Amino acid sequence: MDTKIVIVGAGYAGILTAKKLANRFRKNKGVSITIIDKNPFHTMLTELHEVAAGRVDESGIRISLKRVFAGRDVDVRQDLVTEIDFEKRTVIGSNERYEYDYLVLCAGSKPTYFGVSGAEEHAYTLWSYEDAILLKDRIPDMFRKAAGELDEEEKKRLLTFHVVGAGFTGVEMAGELAEYVPVLCDRYEIERELVSISVIDVLDRTVPTLPPKLSAKVERRLKKMGVRVLLNTRVVSIGEDFIEFGNGEDTTHERTGTVIWAAGIEAADITEKAAEDLEAAGRGRIKVDQYLRSVKDERVYVIGDNMHYIPPGEEHPVPQVVENCEHSAATAAHNIVCAVTGKGEMKVYKPSFHGIMVSLGGRYGVAHVGFPNRKFSLPSFLAMFVKHFINMVYFVQLLGWNKIFSYMKKEFFTIRHCRSFVGGHLSNRTPSFLLMPLRVWLGAVWVFEGIKKILEGWFVSPKLEGFFNGANQWYNNILNGTGGTADGASGATPAAADAESAAT
Repeated sequence: MDTKIVIVGAGYAGILTAKKLANRFRKNKGVSITIIDKNPFHTMLTELHEVAAGRVDESGIRISLKRVFAGRDVDVRQDLVTEIDFEKRTVIGSNERYEYDYLVLCAGSKPTYFGVSGAEEHAYTLWSYEDAILLKDRIPDMFRKAAGELDEEEKKRLLTFHVVGAGFTGVEMAGELAEYVPVLCDRYEIERELVSISVIDVLDRTVPTLPPKLSAKVERRLKKMGVRVLLNTRVVSIGEDFIEFGNGEDTTHERTGTVIWAAGIEAADITEKAAEDLEAAGRGRIKVDQYLRSVKDERVYVIGDNMHYIPPGEEHPVPQVVENCEHSAATAAHNIVCAVTGKGEMKVYKPSFHGIMVSLGGRYGVAHVGFPNRKFSLPSFLAMFVKHFINMVYFVQLLGWNKIFSYMKKEFFTIRHCRSFVGGHLSNRTPSFLLMPLRVWLGAVWVFEGIKKILEGWFVSPKLEGFFNGANQWYNNILNGTGGTADGASGATPAAADAESAAT
């Protein structure tokens, strides 16, 4: 009888678990692997702010699940899981039912509003592909409306943005927005002074998981970018065109055009529902043992954002970050293989986190990275480099090397309003009058080479063989130590001769 493994959720943890299990059971046809998600694609949640603020095209954060699992024996199902019957070992979706022998629950999270009046109805969130698209349309639309507004007070309201939450998502969104504002002001001929961006948080510093010095650095950078940072401040209520917040007894009422909610997350609906039958802890997360199994059901593994686990010697549960998703996926996959085959020893989950990286726009970042017992801070450029490097490593795990080139093009070389990592730095630091003659010279070289090849008869018969033979001889001469420049010239001569004779 086949062993059925069902994975609920195709986020970071779910995909990596499915791929690792597929690799381990690729020769075992008695094991079936099914992954269920409401979307047919995987979303890069850590890059949502880039799309929301118009720096990156939405296609850059969405990856087809069929493409992810191409060539692997994984059954991808698009369905909304509404209930799990643990006694009958059945996952119930909107479309069908899925029986399982082992279940992996990693359904992700959703925004939590902490009971703030009007937050869910009037604030924009940033926790899904759809959220990013809504903000991508909303932000320039506010500038377009403001450009045609005659009432100065209404114009200021339209151009007022409040970001609630100064954690990762909040400061990254504020940084991207602040970098986007000058572009929109120029496009719609609006004075920068009319635009207001505020970040509000009840805590006393930004990104509290960073060391205090780096938190202060993030705050200084945001202020330098024109962002007002309000800490130790609690949001009281949010309306269609206003926000109320206060510090103690005093409450401030401000008109606003857009409120972006990034104040925290809680377990997804299906996880909260499952937690009623299993043991819940902290915002709907589910308690697991050292092998990442539910403490109430050994056939249910809970990983990623849905798990609640306090490692031995620690005071707090593992954080809801991407690195925890990756580590827990590997441990869960190994332990499921042991359970299915009855071979090997299960691994105790021992997470080792290597740091935190925060980007503030496309060109500036903060990083605190290293080893568990020794971490260090990186300068801005290196911090951004490490962040992109980690993203590329993840893409290799997800899709192999194919996605790397499109990612590098999108992040490094697409200079959209000078907001890219490499392209933005270079364009900022290179005067335009120096780039123009370089482009003219490069274009002239291409034209000259093109005419030369046409005259040599490349349209009739390409002369690549002679060219590469000459190049090979030149490299051989260098490797054999018989000379460099002179030998290179002589090595190129036969290629030219071959080309000339062939053209004749």
